[in-house]
Amino acid sequence: MKPRAVRRMGLVGAALAAVLLAGCAGGSTGSTGSTGQGDKPTSGATDSSSTGTGSATADAGQGGTFSVASSDPTHLTPGNTWSFYLESLLFTGPLRIDSATGEPVPGVATSVTSSDQKVWTIKLAKGWTFSNGEPVTAQSFADAWNATALSTNGWVQNSNFALFEGYDAMNPAKGKPTATTLSGVKVVDDLTLQVTLTKPYGLFPYVIASYAFAPMPKEAFTDPKGFDAAPIGNGPYKIEGKYTANQAVTVVRNDAYPGPKGKADKIVFKPYTSYDTAYNDLLAGNTDIVYPVPADRLSDAQARLGDRTAVAKIPNLNYLAFPLWDKRFDNVKVREAFSMAIDRDALTKSILKGAGESATSISPSSAVGSNPGSCTACAFDPAKAKQLLAEAGGWSGPLKLYATQDPANTQILQAIANQLRTNLGITNITFDTPPYAQLDPQVKDKTLDGPFLYYWGAYFPHVANFLGPLMSKSGIANDTGYDNAKVNDLLDQADSMDVKQGLPLYQQAEAQVWKDMPIAPIYFGRYTAAWTDHVSDVPVGVNGLGDLSQVVVTN
Repeated sequence: MKPRAVRRMGLVGAALAAVLLAGCAGGSTGSTGSTGQGDKPTSGATDSSSTGTGSATADAGQGGTFSVASSDPTHLTPGNTWSFYLESLLFTGPLRIDSATGEPVPGVATSVTSSDQKVWTIKLAKGWTFSNGEPVTAQSFADAWNATALSTNGWVQNSNFALFEGYDAMNPAKGKPTATTLSGVKVVDDLTLQVTLTKPYGLFPYVIASYAFAPMPKEAFTDPKGFDAAPIGNGPYKIEGKYTANQAVTVVRNDAYPGPKGKADKIVFKPYTSYDTAYNDLLAGNTDIVYPVPADRLSDAQARLGDRTAVAKIPNLNYLAFPLWDKRFDNVKVREAFSMAIDRDALTKSILKGAGESATSISPSSAVGSNPGSCTACAFDPAKAKQLLAEAGGWSGPLKLYATQDPANTQILQAIANQLRTNLGITNITFDTPPYAQLDPQVKDKTLDGPFLYYWGAYFPHVANFLGPLMSKSGIANDTGYDNAKVNDLLDQADSMDVKQGLPLYQQAEAQVWKDMPIAPIYFGRYTAAWTDHVSDVPVGVNGLGDLSQVVVTN
């Protein structure tokens, strides 16, 4: 499945699909992004005296086996899969994000530094090996990155490398690639990489925290098909046997891993096509961890399982996008009126039932730089909404609302339509919920004649990974046609700075966005994990499920 298909599938049901596939959404300014792990950037550089490898006396495993409900991964090559949790056990990249705190922490890298945010030096720790004993070197990373970035391979994580120098030559708009390696990736020595970007980007450490930037051994290139079925990684676990479509995937503890050892002997990923079925299996004791619990089962889970549930705050936004190419939405007062006519609290309580939180900014509180309440037109105020619409000349004729095909979307659209009828007096409202494959081309071609419900899941928990993709002229998820020179300039400036230095500029950019109101934030998805009494220490945080290697089997 391609990333846009997952990222765009809509609100409740489709947003859950994105979570099931774990980190499918993607892109930052200039179409670069990652799935949400990174090192801590400070003063234009990321540096750490800790390698994330622990010590020679890393925690010993506790034993036992537990199972996790999952989707079928299809592929296991890190640059060609969306299977976040499985890949995070099989591979360790340069950096990662701590799922509990959202703070960037090291993986294989000891430091990621830059003096200008454009040329980055990555220093790797000594002593790392793949599970077949081959040393992990700078070349191991370079080879994997080049393979992912090469368009003719058709790997799903390709766009993560869009800001690397040489990407365009490997991904031409027309014709064949004129290069097979990234000119911006240089192997300095066995433990040092130098990466040159096409422009300064202070959030680069977050980008390379994705499992898409994991290293790959030589065997991956001599037998790609065999590697995809039985990958040789450098993570805390290694695959047992070979991957078979729609069958459980079992990983076993890698005792040679230099970091904290996995607690369980084995972890089994059981594929499901329905998370209702997965939840029923959890209640029957046949599956140990389910994430997320279906929205209509949340109250049951909380009543039955109590403290064996936890809510993850993955960075995401569900929003109503205005077709700025439609003259009826030219006036910002119309867009503000629509937004203020929507009672987000009532919608989240009556329909989402705990699976969503009202959105009053472009990013949730789990994202660095979030500014709750910055969208003043997100406040429910029907009197003001009616006034603004009248000042804009009122509304005449029909209104059509769009979303991708999903039963939950119908409920959301009906709720919004009822509020627009009641609070703005727009009576002739209809819906269209085609499959994603039919809706997205209409969005791209700018032929829709009404607002559409879409979902964005950020690659990493930072406001920049909402503003850049959704609001910059070149943003990978800018589907409204929004283009404000001031916003573009502020985002370019902020991107070129150290993370902390850039925050005020990101917030200025967001303030300008709400003066223009190209979208109406509706809610942030909130997804609940549940588990049996067979396991404990289940980590839940900004990545959804956290480091599964540290789950303890209790009986």
